[in-house]
Amino acid sequence: TNRTTFNWTDSRIVEWEKFAELAKYEPESQKPTVKALLIVAYSVIIIMSLFGNMLVCHVVLKNKRMHSATSLFIVNLAVSDIMITLLNTPFTLVRFVNSTWIFGKAMCHVSRFVQYCSLHVSTLTLTAIALDRHQVILNPLKQRMSLTKGALSISVIWLMATCFSLPHAIYQKLFQYNYREATVRSLCLPDFPEPAELVWKYLDLSTFLLLYLLPLLIITITYTRLAKKLWLRNAIGDITTQQYIAHHKNKKKSIKMLMLVVVVFAVCWFPLNCYVVLISSLGIKTKNSLYFALHWFAMSSTCYNPFIYCWLNESFRSELKSLLCICQKVPPAGDNALPPMVTSYREAWVEQPRHRKGLASQTVCSTVNMQTANTEL
Repeated sequence: TNRTTFNWTDSRIVEWEKFAELAKYEPESQKPTVKALLIVAYSVIIIMSLFGNMLVCHVVLKNKRMHSATSLFIVNLAVSDIMITLLNTPFTLVRFVNSTWIFGKAMCHVSRFVQYCSLHVSTLTLTAIALDRHQVILNPLKQRMSLTKGALSISVIWLMATCFSLPHAIYQKLFQYNYREATVRSLCLPDFPEPAELVWKYLDLSTFLLLYLLPLLIITITYTRLAKKLWLRNAIGDITTQQYIAHHKNKKKSIKMLMLVVVVFAVCWFPLNCYVVLISSLGIKTKNSLYFALHWFAMSSTCYNPFIYCWLNESFRSELKSLLCICQKVPPAGDNALPPMVTSYREAWVEQPRHRKGLASQTVCSTVNMQTANTEL
């Protein structure tokens, strides 16, 4: 069974010591003001994350010009954020507020799995985007990643994330104990096989190093090379024309956007990841206020990306205004006269090789920026 019951008076001392050690993750009862603050803070994250990430999926699916391998990665980020928002954040909030787990044995495993899986999917997807941008910008003549290869890459990402998340999900256990007279509480806690402390320690440490720090190191090196390429020197054969200048500016804007997404993600998750490693490695007991703050900060990463896209991307901004009925934008008549793509789409989500004609006859303007170059990610 995955349910163990402890009693303050009749538990065996060995079992109780084990339970007390596992309980280092469990917060005590909360004051009413703290409960209210937690409910408001987490509710804001849940609402903003669901709305924003669904908006991202809607914009990409609606705009056929965005149907490319890069767009699949962007949607994949949004899906992983939606998953953790629906299947982890609300359950964690209720656990924090009530100081007990009320969702049963199955969700004890699922919620833990989702937290780790979503983190790994996001990290690996950001790495895939960085490597794809590296290939496109530094090797512009080589073949782009197709939709099929993009979908295959995403499948591999989810498979890897699932494999690395399963140990955390499998070795979860639902503990029950008599907190006070006629009061039984349930705790969803790690329960690793012996030697439990070593398994816990090295699992968290290896996860932190291999699936957080290493991908971020790869991303940092990749974007550093891209920054040198775009900001410090021009490619051989570049022609200083209005179209090229606009196109080059859009590439820089695209990289800035992606770098900001990575920085926000890394900053949000770094404190909680470090704290979890310290808990498992040093055996320290968590502090309520600190753990709540770090967990909320990590979960808040799910709602920032849509704002970044809307801030730096005209297509997302226009779609948001449309959905909120702030204003209804009617595409200029000239849009219908444009060919499906121009070569300035090279860095955009739309990366179909068949649309490479008409470079000399096209002029980069605000309309093109909204429909094409501003969809670059």
